[in-house]
Amino acid sequence: MTRRNAARRQAATATALAVPGRWAERTLCAQADPDAWLAEKGKRALAAVAVRICGDCPVRAQCLDYALSGGDTWGGIGSVIWGDATPQERDQLRQQRNAVAA
Repeated sequence: MTRRNAARRQAATATALAVPGRWAERTLCAQADPDAWLAEKGKRALAAVAVRICGDCPVRAQCLDYALSGGDTWGGIGSVIWGDATPQERDQLRQQRNAVAA
Protein backbone atom coordinates (compact mmCIF):
# COMPACT_ATOMS: atom_id res chain seq x y z
CA MET A 1 0.00 0.00 0.00
CA THR A 2 1.36 3.39 -0.92
CA ARG A 3 1.54 6.30 1.47
CA ARG A 4 -1.12 8.07 -0.53
CA ASN A 5 -3.53 5.14 -0.23
CA ALA A 6 -2.80 4.84 3.49
CA ALA A 7 -3.51 8.54 3.97
CA ARG A 8 -6.78 8.23 2.04
CA ARG A 9 -7.84 5.24 4.14
CA GLN A 10 -7.06 7.11 7.37
CA ALA A 11 -8.96 10.18 6.13
CA ALA A 12 -11.95 8.04 5.20
CA THR A 13 -11.94 6.38 8.61
CA ALA A 14 -11.70 9.73 10.38
CA THR A 15 -14.55 11.09 8.28
CA ALA A 16 -16.68 8.02 8.93
CA LEU A 17 -16.16 8.40 12.66
CA ALA A 18 -16.89 12.12 12.61
CA VAL A 19 -20.59 11.50 11.98
CA PRO A 20 -21.94 8.64 14.11
CA GLY A 21 -24.90 7.73 11.93
CA ARG A 22 -28.68 7.97 11.92
CA TRP A 23 -28.89 6.19 15.27
CA ALA A 24 -27.42 9.33 16.88
CA GLU A 25 -30.64 11.19 16.11
CA ARG A 26 -32.41 8.99 18.70
CA THR A 27 -30.00 9.48 21.60
CA LEU A 28 -31.39 10.62 24.91
CA CYS A 29 -28.24 12.59 25.68
CA ALA A 30 -29.11 15.04 22.93
CA GLN A 31 -32.07 16.11 25.05
CA ALA A 32 -30.13 16.47 28.31
CA ASP A 33 -27.63 18.83 29.91
CA PRO A 34 -24.35 18.37 28.00
CA ASP A 35 -22.36 19.17 31.14
CA ALA A 36 -23.34 15.76 32.54
CA TRP A 37 -21.17 14.06 29.91
CA LEU A 38 -18.28 16.42 30.51
CA ALA A 39 -18.30 16.03 34.28
CA GLU A 40 -14.92 16.77 35.79
CA LYS A 41 -13.42 15.09 38.81
CA GLY A 42 -15.46 15.90 41.89
CA LYS A 43 -18.72 16.17 39.96
CA ARG A 44 -19.87 12.58 40.40
CA ALA A 45 -23.52 13.62 40.67
CA LEU A 46 -23.50 14.93 37.09
CA ALA A 47 -21.72 11.81 35.84
CA ALA A 48 -24.32 9.68 37.64
CA VAL A 49 -27.08 11.53 35.76
CA ALA A 50 -25.33 10.79 32.45
CA VAL A 51 -24.99 7.11 33.30
CA ARG A 52 -28.69 6.88 34.23
CA ILE A 53 -29.74 8.55 30.98
CA CYS A 54 -27.44 6.27 28.96
CA GLY A 55 -28.86 3.22 30.70
CA ASP A 56 -32.33 4.06 29.40
CA CYS A 57 -31.25 5.11 25.90
CA PRO A 58 -32.73 3.10 23.02
CA VAL A 59 -29.47 3.31 21.02
CA ARG A 60 -27.02 2.59 23.85
CA ALA A 61 -25.55 -0.45 22.08
CA GLN A 62 -24.87 1.48 18.86
CA CYS A 63 -23.35 4.33 20.85
CA LEU A 64 -21.04 1.99 22.76
CA ASP A 65 -20.00 0.21 19.58
CA TYR A 66 -19.25 3.56 17.94
CA ALA A 67 -17.20 4.62 20.95
CA LEU A 68 -15.26 1.35 21.02
CA SER A 69 -14.43 1.77 17.34
CA GLY A 70 -12.63 5.02 18.17
CA GLY A 71 -15.39 7.59 17.92
CA ASP A 72 -15.02 8.47 21.60
CA THR A 73 -11.67 10.15 21.28
CA TRP A 74 -10.76 13.77 20.90
CA GLY A 75 -7.19 14.16 19.75
CA GLY A 76 -6.45 10.60 20.85
CA ILE A 77 -7.80 11.11 24.36
CA GLY A 78 -10.83 9.06 25.42
CA SER A 79 -13.58 11.42 26.42
CA VAL A 80 -16.74 11.43 28.48
CA ILE A 81 -19.42 8.80 28.82
CA TRP A 82 -20.48 6.89 25.71
CA GLY A 83 -22.90 3.98 25.67
CA ASP A 84 -23.16 3.96 29.46
CA ALA A 85 -19.38 3.48 29.86
CA THR A 86 -16.61 5.71 31.16
CA PRO A 87 -13.29 6.03 29.29
CA GLN A 88 -11.72 3.53 31.70
CA GLU A 89 -14.55 1.03 31.20
CA ARG A 90 -14.26 1.39 27.43
CA ASP A 91 -10.52 0.76 27.60
CA GLN A 92 -11.23 -2.50 29.43
CA LEU A 93 -13.86 -3.46 26.86
CA ARG A 94 -11.41 -2.75 24.02
CA GLN A 95 -8.82 -4.96 25.69
CA GLN A 96 -11.39 -7.73 26.03
CA ARG A 97 -12.39 -7.37 22.35
CA ASN A 98 -8.74 -7.52 21.28
CA ALA A 99 -8.13 -10.60 23.43
CA VAL A 100 -11.12 -12.39 21.90
CA ALA A 101 -10.07 -11.40 18.38
CA ALA A 102 -6.51 -12.65 18.91
